[in-house]
Amino acid sequence: MAEIQAYKIVEVVDGKVKTLFHGLNGSRTIPSGVWLKADQKLVSDGGSTQYVSGWHVLTDYDETKKYLGRFKTRTDILTIVPCVVKNVRPKKHSPSPVLLAEFMKLI
Repeated sequence: MAEIQAYKIVEVVDGKVKTLFHGLNGSRTIPSGVWLKADQKLVSDGGSTQYVSGWHVLTDYDETKKYLGRFKTRTDILTIVPCVVKNVRPKKHSPSPVLLAEFMKLI
């Protein structure tokens, strides 16, 4: 399983990096330098489309900045962090080139 360089949009609150929506094991806090396996369950983004969850990442920094521009709230705490991911698949119903990764490590 090859590692791929990617970028993740996160919240930074009180120095802690947090996921935007779905957490891991009941927590939205993401540690750095540790491989994390995504909870894989059926989820939706608020609509009727369901998909198997994974870490939402993009592989191009400029595309990640563009995607970040879609968020209209909490913009003061949102940032982009580099990561490496494994076992990725496209998020087919996304209008952006979002990938879903089974494994992620913030770097």
